[in-house]
Amino acid sequence: MFSRPGKKREAVKGIVIHWVGNAGSGAAANRNYFESLKNQKPENKGARFASAHFIAGLEGEIIQRVPLDEMACHAGAKTYKPEAITAFGHYPNNCTTGIELCHPDESGTFTRLTLDAAAELCAPLCSQLGISRKDIWTRHQITGKICPKGFVGHPEEFDTFEEAALWKSR
Repeated sequence: MFSRPGKKREAVKGIVIHWVGNAGSGAAANRNYFESLKNQKPENKGARFASAHFIAGLEGEIIQRVPLDEMACHAGAKTYKPEAITAFGHYPNNCTTGIELCHPDESGTFTRLTLDAAAELCAPLCSQLGISRKDIWTRHQITGKICPKGFVGHPEEFDTFEEAALWKSR
């Protein structure tokens, strides 16, 4: 329930890029963290929903955590930016695919292997899901949260990432 709600998704309208909350951890460690959330009890204070469809690791490995036809809990917030509501409605989790990117340190800068793997993942996903590279968003663009930090601090790097996803789709 907390890490994989088991709800079928509506049509997919976008991909949301995130950064993992624990610098230096790899894709397998983050998959295991999401998996551990399923053991929470609803009555526990501090229980949290969190998951992603994919995790791109420090060495370029990709782990799929949630099937594409299911919703993942990756873009939740109390409020959303107006442009996100226009694009995704009032609950973006229903219609977006979440990709977590691992990073080596608190700067939020991604390794080249992580970025390349994520761009290579986004390219066929855009085609498969019937969306374009302009439908790739950061969580910051949806909620205002500083996520992914490296792209929030350097938006030109996100533009480069989007271009790489387009180039890899050719």
